[in-house]
Formats: sequence, C-alpha cells, structure tokens
Amino acid sequence: MNKYKGMIKQFIRFGIVGCINTFSSWFFYYPLIFINVNYKIATTIAYILSSIIGYILNNGWVFKKTIYDSNSVLKYYVVYGSSYILNIGCMYLWVEVLQLSAYIAPILTLFITVPYNFIFSKLWVFTKKKNIYLNNPKKYHTFAICAYKESKYLEECIKSIKKQSIKTNIIITSSTKNKHIENLAKKYNIQTYFRNGKSDIQDDWNFAVKKCKTELVTVAHQDDIYNEYYVENILSNYTGKEIMLSTNNYYLVKNKNLYNKNLKLKGILKIPLTIPGISNIRWIRKMTLSLGNTIQCPSVTYNKNIIGDDIFTSNLKFGLDWDTFFKLYKMKGKIRYIPRKLLSFRISNESTTKQCMDNSLRIKEDNIMFKKFWPSWLVKIIMKYYVKCYDVYNE
Repeated sequence: MNKYKGMIKQFIRFGIVGCINTFSSWFFYYPLIFINVNYKIATTIAYILSSIIGYILNNGWVFKKTIYDSNSVLKYYVVYGSSYILNIGCMYLWVEVLQLSAYIAPILTLFITVPYNFIFSKLWVFTKKKNIYLNNPKKYHTFAICAYKESKYLEECIKSIKKQSIKTNIIITSSTKNKHIENLAKKYNIQTYFRNGKSDIQDDWNFAVKKCKTELVTVAHQDDIYNEYYVENILSNYTGKEIMLSTNNYYLVKNKNLYNKNLKLKGILKIPLTIPGISNIRWIRKMTLSLGNTIQCPSVTYNKNIIGDDIFTSNLKFGLDWDTFFKLYKMKGKIRYIPRKLLSFRISNESTTKQCMDNSLRIKEDNIMFKKFWPSWLVKIIMKYYVKCYDVYNE
C-alpha cells in the first residue's frame, strides 16, 4: 500500500513539475511568437530552457535522487531530445497539416509529451544505480577513522559513519592509545588498532590503510561528519578501475555547515572532473590542482588494488594531501569526482590544519606545491591572493 502511495505522490509531483515546465516553456515561447520568430525556432528555444528547469526539479524533488549519476543528465537529454522530435512532429501536424493555431498547438502536444517523458524518466533516467559493489559493500569498502588524543568530536564522526544508508566496515586506528578511544570503540563495537611510535600524520594514515582488508578505503578524520549517502554514492560510481573517488564538501564551523566562496571556487575548478573522458586526461586533472588543493582529504576514497598500501609518500606535512593527489593524478587510470556535498569538514582549533597555520607551515608548503605548476615569479603573485582563503580558519 505504501508503495502505491509513494508512486501516486511521485506522479502528482511530476504533474506539478510538468505544469511548471509547461508554463516556463510558454513563458519563453509566446513572446518569441509575438515578435514573429518562426514557431519551430521558438519551440526549440523554449524547450531547451524549460528542460533545464525540469531536470533540476525532477532530480531533486520528484524522484529525490540522492545518488549522483554522471550519465543522468545525458539520459535526461536523450529522453527530452526524442521528446523534442515528437513535439516538433506534433506541432507540424497541428499547425501545417490540420491548420490549427500556433497558440493552441502546444496545449494539444502536452497530452502526448508529458506521459512520454514521465514513463522514460521513471524507468530509465532517474532509476537507482545498481552494480556488484552495492550488493556486498562490506566486501569492498572500509572506513578507517584516524583518532588522536581525546577528541570531543570523535563520537559524532563515528555516529555519522554508522548511519550510512548502506552498511560498511569501520575500524579505528591511533598512535595515541587512551581510554577515551578504547571506550568509544567498545561502545560502538569497532575494531581498533594502535600504532607504536611517535605520532605522524603520514605514518598514521598509511598505518590505517594497511589495516583495511578491502580494496576501497576512506581515511576518515576524527572531527568530520559524513552525509548518510557517502558510501552509497562512492560504490554507485565505482567501476573497479578508479584510482580514487572524491566528493564535494561543506566547511563545518561552530557546528554549522558553511559553503563559502572558497569552496565555490574549488567546485568551479573541479568542473572538468565531472565530464566523462575529460577527467581521465592526466594533464587536465593535474591542472585542477594548480591553483590550490581543491580536495578535502577525508572526502576521498582510495583504491588499494591500484595504488597499494603506501598511499601517502610525501615529504610535506601540511601539504601531504595536496602532494598525494598530485601524485595520484599523474597515474594512469580513472579519477572519479562526485559533485555532491557529502562531507562536513570541521574547522576548529583542534584540527591539524589550524595547528599548521599557526606555525606558518602552510605558507611554506603551499609555496613548494605551487612551484610544481608555476615559475617562482608567478607563485609570488598567486600566494598574495591565495592566503586569503586561510580566513575561513579564523571564523
């Protein structure tokens, strides 16, 4: 009964979007007709503009698609492209053959194109992605939470991972053994591994990766929060050939999600990674890192089958992740970027990022990284503007 209820709701919403789509189409169509633009050209322009509105509403409201599918836009326009041909055919029939008014013709066409669009949207465009990795997620993926000292945010991180829409493996690793970590691990029934020796970010992260038995590993930071659909998005977009997969993110400042100019700029720089084929061209994906590190480390899932256990091999401390991504982007293979905000990256005084900034390590290592892309004279100019993005850590 609930299933049919949901389908009826979906159909009603699709109808509402159809009305919005239609009225927006008419909004573009009739002014063009009024200024004597040919009805075929007017229909084409109106169809393209209204279809963009339709995709956004159908994707986010009607079918509530929480999983990113890079092919959904292509499939959408295949359906609406064929629907456009059907639309033009109907318009030709009404106007040219039956000699009906060009003002009435779009209304009649609506009774044919709306059912056509709904059927193909539901059965093909906005269907849930399925692959072998979703069938048995624990076989393929592990969260390795790197815990340090007695963080007050660790439990919140664990809860967000426990709430994933599909269940996966979770381990905790640390080089600072203490009761706080042990008690939380026991409370949530998580296997814990403690590393002997001095704490070091690179050694700690590589230790975490080595303790994971699956091919896919997400190195989680103890103070960050994952969206419940993070793993499902990762596995839905994984084909077995990706070097790494990453998602978009928020900054988490004073327990509030922030998507500021800095993150918006990072999103723009990563646009080439959303284009099929383009993201596999190594020099292009390297250039997405040329104006700064566009990726938050805990938003990344690594493929151990391709990279191996020693993923982090940089001489840098703060720039460790940026340098690692640069290395991985140079490798032959696929890179997958999912442009969904699926991580809240916490900014606090406890974070390693903040500590590195306090001792000016970030400025020094950012200079080193920029010199891998640009001549020294240009790096000086870039750094004058780039340091402004540090402001988020002072909010």
